Amino acid sequence: MMTFQEIIDSIEALTVEDQERLFELIRKRRIENRRSEMAANV
Repeated sequence: MMTFQEIIDSIEALTVEDQERLFELIRKRRIENRRSEMAANV
């Protein structure tokens, strides 16, 4: 398993475009996870 710092270093090695795609993917997944949690609590 990678350390947090290794993950950060790997992200920084990506192109700006790939970083943007990664951040957008993470944002969308977080939204979906929150929706799932809210649906489970209802």
